[in-house]
Amino acid sequence: MEMGPVIMTGVAQRLTPEGKAGRLECVIACFEKDYVLITEAGDAYLALSVERTEPLTVFQDILPQVLKLG
Repeated sequence: MEMGPVIMTGVAQRLTPEGKAGRLECVIACFEKDYVLITEAGDAYLALSVERTEPLTVFQDILPQVLKLG
């Protein structure tokens, strides 16, 4: 569980062209029952989940406040 966010964000960061997309802020994973947002928060990672019945826009609403934690 501890390595999951490190691996997921690392892979996502390496998929973008060298620096052209900017710094990776978060990763959103779509699972069978939930959406999960993973982002850095200081020296740790923060994972927030919402049920698939909720729209993905819920992350747009909370992401600015979450990014302030880092």
